Amino acid sequence: MHSAQFTTKMIEQLDKTKLPQHIAIIMDGNGRWAINKGLPRIEGHRRGADVVEDITEITRDIGIKYLTLYAFSKENWNRPNDETSALMHLLYDFLINKKEKMLKNGIRLNAIGDLRQLPEVVQETLKQTIIETSVGKEMVLTLALSYGSRDEIVRAVKHLIKEALESKITPDHINDNLFSSYLDTQDMPDPDLIIRTSGEHRISNFLIWQGAYAEFKVIKEFWPEFNRQLFIQCLIDYQNRERRFGKTSEQLD
Repeated sequence: MHSAQFTTKMIEQLDKTKLPQHIAIIMDGNGRWAINKGLPRIEGHRRGADVVEDITEITRDIGIKYLTLYAFSKENWNRPNDETSALMHLLYDFLINKKEKMLKNGIRLNAIGDLRQLPEVVQETLKQTIIETSVGKEMVLTLALSYGSRDEIVRAVKHLIKEALESKITPDHINDNLFSSYLDTQDMPDPDLIIRTSGEHRISNFLIWQGAYAEFKVIKEFWPEFNRQLFIQCLIDYQNRERRFGKTSEQLD
């Protein structure tokens, strides 16, 4: 059976009434994949960018509305300058080269994180791509760039304190929903499923608040090895789990 036929068969196993609304992925293992193959680390990132395009496409085709990808953490700035520079070039190329495809497929680009740390040319290109793709209605693709969940939460707290000092809110106004509205993800539902590649069992400062009730799936393959079949298998596994949100199984019946 050809790969495309096999993928179609797997998609047919999915219960379209139980699809996650929002999937977030920690794309881990690009560098290790490259090193294992005797290649420069940047080749792993290039291959990883191709996988981003493929997984974005199948996410949209299946009908999942939100996909968030952990592309570059705040901690990643501590990597060697040549690697961070190459990653910023890859990001710039992705924004330039994939904009038309996003427009064609109705994909709206979004970004979260401390975007001020990105190189100016990347900031401007990102901003322009977000504006131009804002008409997309099929899916929201969010790139977490220079992102750290603790940093996001601290920025939200600072914003809350500022508005409290300006008498715009009082402590009695603060609850889960209000606090969520101060986060970078304010316009998105919380992730239902968080996938991490490369076999690591860490959240790595990613969507700590938003992922409180997310289902987790760890894949042993590195991100450049991730494919449509593995993605669909994650969805099948997700649909076989019981999401109780603190209740008992009997209460869900």
